[in-house]
Amino acid sequence: MTRTIHRNFDQVTDAESARSALLSSGFPPSCVKLTKHTTLPPSVSTSMVGNLLDSLTPGGPAAAAHARQRSGAMLTIDIYDEDEGAKADSIMGGFGATGA
Repeated sequence: MTRTIHRNFDQVTDAESARSALLSSGFPPSCVKLTKHTTLPPSVSTSMVGNLLDSLTPGGPAAAAHARQRSGAMLTIDIYDEDEGAKADSIMGGFGATGA
């Protein structure tokens, strides 16, 4: 039975390097997916609520905008047992992975 694990990376290049290392160690390409973090497009309703909440954020709108910036990426790996999970975590940990 498969299980999926997800790990975040602050830098896309770290996620890409971890993906390459996973593939080199024998994980099939179909089991390893890299997703780059992207900013969602604004809408009228989310902008109105966001502006209101930004004004209440300590540090004001500039601090809120900085906190929302998302760079990096997430790796999703399908594993079949705990040994594979430990191997994947060890590899990704070497590239700065954090839990998703």
